[in-house]
Amino acid sequence: MSSPLQGLNKSEVLQLQAQHGFNGLAVADKKTLFKLLIRILAEPTFALLLLAGSIYLVIGKIDDALILIGFIFISVGITLFQERKSEKAIDVLKELSSPRAIVIRDGITQRVAGKDIVVGDILVLAEGDRIPADALLFEAHDLLVDESLLTGESEPTKKDSANQVHSGCMVIRGSGIARVSAIGMQTELGKIGSSLKQIISLNSPLQEDIGELIKRVTIFGVSLSIIVLAIYGLMHDNALTAISLTMALLPEEFTVILTVFMALGVWRIARQKVLTMYAPVIETLGSITALCVDKTGTLTLNRMSLEVLATPQNILMLSSKDDELNPSQKELLGYCVLASEVKPFDPMEQAFHEKRHLAPEYINQTSEFELVHEYGLSPELPAMTHLWKAPGSDECLVAIKGAPEAVLKRCNLPQTQIAVIEKQIKDLASQGLRLLGVAKSQYTKQSSNWPATLSSFEFTWLGLVGLKDPIREEVPASIQKCQGAGIRVIMITGDHAITAQAIAKQAGIDSASVLSGSDINTLNDLELREAVKKTSVYVRIKPTEKLRLVKALQANNEVVAMTGDGVNDAPALKAAHVGIAMGQRGTDVAREAASLVLLNDDFSSIVHTIQQGRQIYDNLHKAIIYVVAVHIPMAGAVFIPILFGVQPILDPIHIVFLQMIIDPALVQLFLRWKRLKAM
Repeated sequence: MSSPLQGLNKSEVLQLQAQHGFNGLAVADKKTLFKLLIRILAEPTFALLLLAGSIYLVIGKIDDALILIGFIFISVGITLFQERKSEKAIDVLKELSSPRAIVIRDGITQRVAGKDIVVGDILVLAEGDRIPADALLFEAHDLLVDESLLTGESEPTKKDSANQVHSGCMVIRGSGIARVSAIGMQTELGKIGSSLKQIISLNSPLQEDIGELIKRVTIFGVSLSIIVLAIYGLMHDNALTAISLTMALLPEEFTVILTVFMALGVWRIARQKVLTMYAPVIETLGSITALCVDKTGTLTLNRMSLEVLATPQNILMLSSKDDELNPSQKELLGYCVLASEVKPFDPMEQAFHEKRHLAPEYINQTSEFELVHEYGLSPELPAMTHLWKAPGSDECLVAIKGAPEAVLKRCNLPQTQIAVIEKQIKDLASQGLRLLGVAKSQYTKQSSNWPATLSSFEFTWLGLVGLKDPIREEVPASIQKCQGAGIRVIMITGDHAITAQAIAKQAGIDSASVLSGSDINTLNDLELREAVKKTSVYVRIKPTEKLRLVKALQANNEVVAMTGDGVNDAPALKAAHVGIAMGQRGTDVAREAASLVLLNDDFSSIVHTIQQGRQIYDNLHKAIIYVVAVHIPMAGAVFIPILFGVQPILDPIHIVFLQMIIDPALVQLFLRWKRLKAM
């Protein structure tokens, strides 16, 4: 078996998959061909067709009966084909939406589908990930895991090395590395039961309304037909008239229209690299009026590069070639690396590690130190703190990096120096740089327990690091399209206000008014509703504040779409009318809460998806209006002659011909005419 740091190689993975199978739970029974056939034949339309065909046979009209039965076979065949096609599409969508996992294979960190995990794989666990299999930890850094799925306990569990983590549980904080010990039905989740078997299909409001309309019209049509049968049937001994009237009144096309339009919508949107988690959201896409987006990774490329080292004495702009750093700049960079993950996955921390060679003396001096404790990011303190200890010593180096204002508060500085640093922050942020403050401290461990908070440490300010994350090339044009379509784009970020304004200007978002998380907390719900009407840039936003923003926009009758990728984004994604999660960098919990998943994390895909949603929604309404309109003359052609005591103009075979051939053709011509008229 390969070493833990190298992980498995390709041949070992294939061998283990052949031996143990894939990592997945048993799924619920799929729809069989027989079950689908029974459900289709139970539809009122098919029941009426069968009844009409039988009557034609009884009265001796063999040709008409065969034609009707032929239409039944055609309808059933088309419906079965569409159903099986939808089943296959759903299977593919489930495959794409299954949890992803970060593993080390052949010494390379890579992201794979959760089903491809094998026993012996090395998992890299990060905040927000859903654990794909049972595994044994051999590294853990401030690791908290939500095990409520298994234990029912709401409080997250602290995990250390040599602890077990279980499939289906969520990493709430910290990171870790573990070796997979069980997969699929052999995991604790698999043994307890199959809570993941049931997939609930939700009906949209439009589907519910149409279902209720069909039910009422059916009751009315059947009741009217019974009355007609009692009178007209006794006089002429012909039940075909009552069947004709019921078929003419019943708008059975609604169900077909919804199914086909939704299936086409899912397929068209998938071509834009967007995964639809459930079809009814397509209706809502056409009504979006406010689009809330994250800055990092959505508007920008999320490819961080370290551009600036700013000590209290001077500011160094890093060039593409190796720069000469003075001792204070080397210390700043060195402590910035020490406050980052040892094996970084975050693009920002990767950027720090890429420049660590610029401070070789300092990095080499601490290379033998051991990371003994860490304080993770939290809403109360947006900063990360690491404690490093030299072998055989109780003295620890303490490194902290985070939001400049948060780190600055931890340092006891004179007001004159604070003013200098604040000017540096303002100048650098105006260039669109993302800034982090860095500080250091020392600590002597005197007991077995580490301090519960950072109040025990006296920090010394080292300086600022500035990172550049270029804006996506397609973003300005996409935002202009949104605004032209009446959709307001709102940027929500954790960055400094000046940085956010600079990026918003580049993207074309209105940055005249900016609100911070602390500003939002001073407003009541009514005041916030007024504020969101004129503000499109929000900075230093926490999860609870993001949720309040969504609710305030909804209270103003806005139809809100929200993008997100982290654990903390899940409540806002769930609350929004359309939650959009990032497929590549998003966490599993964000994807589970969202209704759409961007497979390529491309902002322009959101815009194209909204355009498709509007077109589908518009066509859907036009088709429904047409169906209602076309059923009125059909019903009249049957019912009016009855009032005058003459033979009805339309028999069941005529109505079927209209509904099966003329209706679809006219719908297509109607929609094509509308498109040409709009051009």
